[in-house]
Amino acid sequence: MWSNKAKIALKDHYDWIKLDSKSAADKVRQEIIRASKELAFNPDRYQLDEYYPNNPGNIRRFFKWSYRIVFQVQDDHVAILNVIHTSQEPSKN
Repeated sequence: MWSNKAKIALKDHYDWIKLDSKSAADKVRQEIIRASKELAFNPDRYQLDEYYPNNPGNIRRFFKWSYRIVFQVQDDHVAILNVIHTSQEPSKN
């Protein structure tokens, strides 16, 4: 499950990369989506997101290239909350 914020962020990153190379943009988008699907298998292997304000203890993150993918582990699924380029301020969740 992807939040609207995460969907918009991924599209924005895609559009930015596409200005330079559509094939690179396609690859980045596909790989981030593929990696997020793998979260269904042991999402707790990733570190808690230290930049997420007031983290309730179930907000984690992983990195794919220069992107920090923020997700929340819930009872029966994982929700992707945001996709942040690492050059952005850490507080931009």
